[in-house]
Amino acid sequence: MKLLLGYVGLAILSFNLVYAADVEYSVVGFPKNQQAVAVVIGGQSYPLTQSTDSPYIYKGIAPSAEQYQYSLDNLLEPVTRRQQVGITSTGNEFFNRSQTVFNVPPLPQAYHPIYQPLMSNMNRSNEIATVILEANATGLNKILTNPLESSDYTLVSRVTYISNQEIYSFTEAGIKNSGKSTKEFAKQSYKVKLNEFKKTGTKELLYGRTTFKLRAHETDPTFVREKLMLDCLSAAGVATVQGNYVRLYINNEPFGLYLMIDDSTTNFINNALRGGNQNYEHTGPTYKGNALNPQFEGNLVYKDDLQESYNDTVYKLEDEGNMKKETNNTNEKTPLIEFIKELSLINPAQTTDANDKGNLEKLVDPQHTMIHLAMNFLSGSWDGIWHQASNYYLTKETSSNQWVLITYDFDETFGLGAPRYMATTPYANFSRPDSQRPLVNAFIASPYYKAEFEKVIQTLVKRFFKASAITSRIEAWRQMLREDVDWDLSLEPKSVGIKPQWTLWNFENNMNNTDGESMGIIEWINTRSVAVQQQLNFNDVDDLPVLGPYTTQHNWDPNNYDKVDVKDKSAKPKSASERKESNAVRNLVTMPTTLTLIICISCIFG
Repeated sequence: MKLLLGYVGLAILSFNLVYAADVEYSVVGFPKNQQAVAVVIGGQSYPLTQSTDSPYIYKGIAPSAEQYQYSLDNLLEPVTRRQQVGITSTGNEFFNRSQTVFNVPPLPQAYHPIYQPLMSNMNRSNEIATVILEANATGLNKILTNPLESSDYTLVSRVTYISNQEIYSFTEAGIKNSGKSTKEFAKQSYKVKLNEFKKTGTKELLYGRTTFKLRAHETDPTFVREKLMLDCLSAAGVATVQGNYVRLYINNEPFGLYLMIDDSTTNFINNALRGGNQNYEHTGPTYKGNALNPQFEGNLVYKDDLQESYNDTVYKLEDEGNMKKETNNTNEKTPLIEFIKELSLINPAQTTDANDKGNLEKLVDPQHTMIHLAMNFLSGSWDGIWHQASNYYLTKETSSNQWVLITYDFDETFGLGAPRYMATTPYANFSRPDSQRPLVNAFIASPYYKAEFEKVIQTLVKRFFKASAITSRIEAWRQMLREDVDWDLSLEPKSVGIKPQWTLWNFENNMNNTDGESMGIIEWINTRSVAVQQQLNFNDVDDLPVLGPYTTQHNWDPNNYDKVDVKDKSAKPKSASERKESNAVRNLVTMPTTLTLIICISCIFG
């Protein structure tokens, strides 16, 4: 009994020691007029000082506590934070947010990646990071005052990216507003390009990226449709744009909640397809398909070999890749026209079985392309490649001459902007009426690939495209985003234009239910998955073989990537001995554990 009491006493002692230990507190804030920053525990303030890692972070040591708050002078944040037992550091938190990192359930994986993506926190799903830009005020004001005009990049002297466990800082970047119809909104979307104003040194990368977009999502009251679609594509094993949530500040002013996503650069293509190998020699040109109206759409229909027969806005060269030297205005669409011509020569009816698949797989990877088409169909991407012949990239690998399809722009999916009947439309009728879709028909009009395409749909539904697999993720995002959406809606827009009238109620309601003319996200997923099960005569029970581990993962390492000089964009990488540490600041906050306490208790019992 005495021994038992001794164990109990030590357990109580160890618990008290956990809460008696000091903790490093860290908060992102924007104090004005020399406001003092502090952490408040049990009514007592403990001062925090500006961190050497970033002027926007304030740190200090104070006792651990079950509950605590941050303050600016006498202004106490209204939220009360709860501290995890045994931590040694809070990581970087944000003033007036009750929680930083959330438990967001992952989507089940349907297929392993077909191409080798670069794994990084660009695809983070469980927290909202902070992006802080120090921009030229005159240039920024010009963009905000005249958003519909075409703008050059304006100088950003410093870009800071702060998450709970990471800090990155970059200099001499550029910013401009981005998009087409999005420029009509008072809350602008932006494109940020690192190294834009650097004249010497090596190019700096954030998660392997030189350029990223900040998407405002002014048409989606839930803020989650595009992020969900990107994560679904990742779970489906295809190359995709990646994105993570950020709150944006420019020149110490709040601009709102954004989704930070990839832009179509050679860096992005190499990240999505080649594990981040930025020195891959065979990354060819990338084209963007767009639709202006039913008469001008990127339908990939062959006309002739003339450049002028293919509208520059409908088919836009986004990135030259390794063909920069030989590309000019007279031949920039030649590779794409060659692809379209080869596609026109494919007769789907002749592809009858696995032994007679024709030339389609020489042109594209069939499985990869079918998954992108299937996800466009399942999500109701009415302005995507299938229905509207828009919002897709085609990129060429020049050693094999095979092309890769990557679809993008998913803020109007899962019931937003789509007629309600589309949720139950069979895939055979998903094209716009009276339209031509040669790439789609190469699959669904082929006896062999039609059956393969239906297998893809069934696999996606059985693995994750069903309410039972996605609802918990949506609910976690609702909790994670709620405070920042409320904050975003309270901000006065910085530009001129349309101001959406939705409220926090619309944000929460449209996650599940119809709001106006837009079906709820879960409502759409359930309606679509049930309808396609009836149409193809299967059920959503995951009775598929277990997907084994993915063993060829490539992870982003900010301290170990080949540097290329800014001036010479085609320069060969430096050797390992010549690599210099990047100017990007990386500060990884150690994840707290109770290991030290366990060791101490072991010593007592020893």
